[in-house]
Amino acid sequence: MRTSTPAPAPSAGTARRVLLVRPSALGDVARTVPCLVALRQALPDAEIHWLVNRPLIPAVAAHPALDAAVPFDRDRPSRVSALLRTLRRGRYDLAVDLQGLARSGLFVRATAARRRVGFANAREGAWLGYNERYRVSKRRHTVTRMRELMAAAGFPGPEDLGLYVPPAAAAAVAAARAGGALGHGAVDAPYAALAPTARWPSKCWPVERFAAAGAAALRSGRVGSLVVLTAPGETRRTAAAFTAALPRAARTRCHFPVTDVGGLMAWLDGARAVLANDSAALHLAVGLNRPTVGLYGPTDPRRVG
Repeated sequence: MRTSTPAPAPSAGTARRVLLVRPSALGDVARTVPCLVALRQALPDAEIHWLVNRPLIPAVAAHPALDAAVPFDRDRPSRVSALLRTLRRGRYDLAVDLQGLARSGLFVRATAARRRVGFANAREGAWLGYNERYRVSKRRHTVTRMRELMAAAGFPGPEDLGLYVPPAAAAAVAAARAGGALGHGAVDAPYAALAPTARWPSKCWPVERFAAAGAAALRSGRVGSLVVLTAPGETRRTAAAFTAALPRAARTRCHFPVTDVGGLMAWLDGARAVLANDSAALHLAVGLNRPTVGLYGPTDPRRVG
């Protein structure tokens, strides 16, 4: 499987500072967590950092296997030079690229780590940034492919997708519920979470059908309210369409929180069940071990489910 043979690499036990590179997107970041767990199991005393797009940091910041997040300001290209200097000063022994794009390969190369690990068949020439390259089929499930790369580099680990809600976000959602956000004065009443948006419009099941599913859940009596979680900037439009499709009696039992990644996680974590398109919300719900129904259209669940 290994396609390049540099000077003998140090054993896993000699890596004291480690950088995991998977900056985005949110769903992909959530699915990369098993690799973090594998690193921690193999290197219990190492300091492990994760380079991640700044708004997505709450997805991994509370994970007990992670020591620190290195913020990447994706929307501010002027800061890339400063980030590259920060990476060089990090004195990493091991850097692993789990994204396999030009920029992630550049970040790994900038560390000058003794071991720079990545996919031999990475896109956009990213493989030029590595001195350890492993060929893993692109037809494998995304999680399996990353785990096979880690195992080839000497870091096998369990398929542990578990995520952890940032404490501040959990407290904020608890306060919102205590303040009557879900209505009925029932702080602990169960709710269903519905996530009808996605980055690709082609992934989206019609919002009217989400509303119909939500109304059926309310009629069943198994949940007392609905929490509708949307992509940034979509809340108002989605709320209008969703509410219009609901029976009048159900409209007061819906909540449309405007939230960041941490809040999204906290609302998902408290849900009795989650219904979502193939989107970040779906993968976060899986990581939070919630009963989940995922809806797939143009994407293949055998590779990304």
